[in-house]
Order: sequence, then C-alpha cells, then structure tokens
Amino acid sequence: MFTVYHGGARDDEKGLIDFSQSVNPYYPRFLKKYLKEAEINRYPYCEENYENMIKEKFELDELEIAVGAGVTELLYMTFYMIKNYEEVVLLSHTYSENKRLSYLFNKKPLFIEKIVPGLEDFVLKRRTAYFIVNPDNPTGVYYGFLRALAEELNALESILVIDESFLPFTEHRNEYIKMENVIALRSFTKTFGIPGIRVGFAYGPKDKIFKMKEFRMPWSLGAYGCAALKGILSEGDSFLNVTLRKVEKERDRITKKLKLKTDANFFLAKVPDSKKLISELRKEGILVRDCQSFGLENAIRFSVRKRNENDMLLKALDKVEIASPF
Repeated sequence: MFTVYHGGARDDEKGLIDFSQSVNPYYPRFLKKYLKEAEINRYPYCEENYENMIKEKFELDELEIAVGAGVTELLYMTFYMIKNYEEVVLLSHTYSENKRLSYLFNKKPLFIEKIVPGLEDFVLKRRTAYFIVNPDNPTGVYYGFLRALAEELNALESILVIDESFLPFTEHRNEYIKMENVIALRSFTKTFGIPGIRVGFAYGPKDKIFKMKEFRMPWSLGAYGCAALKGILSEGDSFLNVTLRKVEKERDRITKKLKLKTDANFFLAKVPDSKKLISELRKEGILVRDCQSFGLENAIRFSVRKRNENDMLLKALDKVEIASPF
C-alpha cells in the first residue's frame, strides 16, 4: 500500500505554531456569519449555483467549472477523467498525492527527477497526462513556461494538469491558462486559511470538466463548505487584498534574512540534520514540515505566518546552517 504524509498539526501538536501547513495565516472573520447560517438539516445542493458564480467572477465563460472538496478531491476527479491515458508524467519531488493516485488508478508514472525542471526537461509523449504544481510544492518556484509546454503537448493530444493552489500568493495571481488541453485546479482552502473546510474548483474545457464531474461525490462540499463558498464569493476580495499583501511583505523580509528564494508563501531549506532540528523546534513550540515525503533528505519547509510568529522562527533558526536545496 502506497501511503503519503501531509503537513498540518496532529491532535497532539495543536499547541504548536504551525509552519508546516502552507495557508494564509490570517483568519477570515467575515466567514463566521455564513458558517453560522450553514443548513446542516438538509442535503446541500450548491455546486451548480456557485460554479456559475465562479465562472462569471473570474471571467471564465468559455470554459467549464467544477467545484470540489479541495484540490485533493479535484485530483481524484481528474484521474478519473484521464482513465483512457495509459501514462502520467510527474515531478518526483512534489505533492505526493499525485504519485499515490497514479498507483490507485493503475497509471504508469514517469518521473522528472530534477528538483526544479525547465521546459527542456519534459520528455514529450503522445496521449499522456502531465501533472505539475505552480508554484511548485515544496520548492515555491513559479514555472513561467507552462503555456509553451501546453502548446507542445496539445499537438501530441496530451494534456497538462496544473495545481494552482499557491498561485494567488504570487505576483501572477490573476493568471488563467485557457487552452483546450489544460485543466487547472485552485484552492480556496489555502488562500483563506481554512484547511478544515475543503473548498476548491477546477477550470478547463467543457468536455473534460464534465467528465470530471461524473466522479464527484454527492454533496462533496457539505453544508459548511457551501456556506464558506458563499461568503468567499460574496466578500472574499477585500480580505485577500489586505492579507496577501501582508504575507508578501513578510515573505520578502524572510528572503532577505535567510537568503532563500520562493515565489510562494513558503520556503524550502536545506539543513544539516532535519530530524534533530525538527525535534528542537518542537521543544520551542514550533512545527515545520519534514520533507522526506517529497523525497528530500535533510530539508524542511516552513510557511510565512504573522510577523511575531515569523520572528520566533527566525530566532530559533539563527544559529542553524541553512541553504537553498536548488
């Protein structure tokens, strides 16, 4: 059985400052009134209504939208959609759920081993599904060549699936790749700091998105997911405008301090002994991500949090030899 380990504090880690989950550190207080109105006494049928709202809000009229319980459910739907593709191409050092799904859906995974690949590193194959996270997880690198890659793949009847969970944290936040062979996945969970409520959406050509919807669980969002999505689409913009700027400011400050690079809201750092460091940080009330599940030894990933919390982490790392793994 192929299992994966994800970030986020477990029950016995609730008291730690959680740098292991890469989400907006600011709480969306405006959602309280919507969650309070969640109709838990009936089955929630909200998908179609909010898909139409997303299509209009983000000017995706020529495409189709599928909402789901976070990007992870949308990935399951995507793997169902590509069931007639024999092979998938994955980055070896990235979100491990893609690898697990390849095995679950009996796909032959081909791996790109380079930690930060360029366009020239992608072997182009016919009738193949390519998966990439942009900006990547855990490197935080933004790939600016994906439109060119998609054009080359289109000529081979291959498709490109882009996990854009962290794209809103970059300067490219309003970018949408609208092509007939591109499926893109977006997360409201990450940008609104609500990992306990699974909400996201996919956009792409109608035939492929409709196929994905065949695999979606009934009532996948649940009443709280529907209520949160209503609030996000109604009042979310002002929250993001304020909080994402704060995250960017802190990211730039940490970049200068630690000399690490990222385009996202998290950093990947090479350290002398990750297990020892993670243990020491836990004693100081700090939780960071062990990167062994990404296939990276002696590396940690930590997110950008509020200034006072970041100061605590920076102080704890002050005497640690830190370097970029790429």
